[in-house]
Amino acid sequence: MKKTLVSYAVALAMLLIGSISVYADTIPWGYTATSPADISASTSPLSSITFAGATGVASGDSGIIIYNMNTDSSATDSAPDSFSNVPFNLSINLTDIKATGSVSPSAVATGTVNFSGLFNATNVTAKSLLPGMPGWSLVPGNGSPTTASVTLGSDDTGWRTYNVQISSFTSPGEPGGAPGSIQAIVNIVDATGPGGGPTDPPPPPPSGAPEPASLVLAGLGLPLVVLLRRRMKKAAV
Repeated sequence: MKKTLVSYAVALAMLLIGSISVYADTIPWGYTATSPADISASTSPLSSITFAGATGVASGDSGIIIYNMNTDSSATDSAPDSFSNVPFNLSINLTDIKATGSVSPSAVATGTVNFSGLFNATNVTAKSLLPGMPGWSLVPGNGSPTTASVTLGSDDTGWRTYNVQISSFTSPGEPGGAPGSIQAIVNIVDATGPGGGPTDPPPPPPSGAPEPASLVLAGLGLPLVVLLRRRMKKAAV
């Protein structure tokens, strides 16, 4: 019985402490993708593609849809349009929500990552569009044509690097048909401050205030000790 009580208490304590750690590691952030100007077909201005930037909030590592795309065309079947490596530029603004409440003068709460691509499609008319493979161009400063990063945060809330990777490109359909989309995966890792030094940790709690984990263990330990003492008294009688 004693072993069962101890095992139960330890398991519950680890579960609660683990929950506290997961909660502490949750990083809230926001994103706003800037909508660029429409791109026109290579063959005529009768066909165009609209990139509509998305806005939202996320928490921790997340996959997001950053753009939706739609086709507009008045080209006829006898004279279809085409897109041949037509360039487009994307800009995504990221916000570290914790840093927005910082009092540090070095805080950087928002930052921007940029991507550049090439759109391809053939047989574009008011009723059709045959998508081609998109291409991606390397933007100076990015890790690759489809990856970019920005470091945000502050000395009092910590610094984090947001790594953004284009994960998929779904071409839009014909005018009035299914929209296309561009998706990205955002991975967040701890980083150093802008000066290159280690991240300054948040200030410790006052010495008289116990940590949350200590409170959990104390709350579990007290009833356990009472139960064990009662059993010892019964055994002595």
